[in-house]
Amino acid sequence: MDLRAAFREALPSPGWPASSHSQVAVALFELAEWRSWLADAAGLLDVADTARAMRQRNAAHRDDLVLTYALHRLLLGARIGVDAVAVPLVRDALGCPRLRDSPVHTSLSHSGRWAAVAVTAAGPVGVDMEPVDRRAVMPGIAERLCHPSELAALAALAPSERATALLELWVRKEALLKAAGVGMAREMDTFCAPDDSVQQLSPPEPVETRLRMLGMGPDVVVAVAAPPQADVECVWLRPRMEAGAA
Repeated sequence: MDLRAAFREALPSPGWPASSHSQVAVALFELAEWRSWLADAAGLLDVADTARAMRQRNAAHRDDLVLTYALHRLLLGARIGVDAVAVPLVRDALGCPRLRDSPVHTSLSHSGRWAAVAVTAAGPVGVDMEPVDRRAVMPGIAERLCHPSELAALAALAPSERATALLELWVRKEALLKAAGVGMAREMDTFCAPDDSVQQLSPPEPVETRLRMLGMGPDVVVAVAAPPQADVECVWLRPRMEAGAA
């Protein structure tokens, strides 16, 4: 079984994620589960994808990015009805992924052995994922991450609760900045990002997004920023067969 077939087998239904215009589909991947298809994955990338992956000095990190970029293309291809190599994926000036001449929006997150991809036609979207073990470093960046009012609220929490809350805040703010398409041009400590809040993407513009935490198990923390009325469906995509299996 090649990577394309393994990906199709992993989808929750044959029409997913193209079943609803208003749906925000979020797919999560544990990259080690897809490593058997690394060679196939490399064949799906364009020159720009490959160059970005090859800039990683660590071989394992390069492999993870190759898989991440290939899985991103496969999900986008399933959404817009084209083969992965034909997906018109480009990057804007800030490096955010965009589909050329398409109403479909997408966002990508890769952290360690995990990846998350969001895709929707409902409007701008951002997704961010972090492993839970990153909680340990969060207190050290709290002042750069938190608005003063958030710092005051977090001060009342026990240390373990504070670390968890900081990590959840980080992924919400990352998701919001990705949906806004501004990257780190907007400092995280200049705005608040409570869970399930509606935010303006780029004040004073009226376009809004809703921040939502997605409970996807004990190993990762995931947030999405998506149009307020959109339905969000988040699934783990896991291969059902190994590479080469009949």
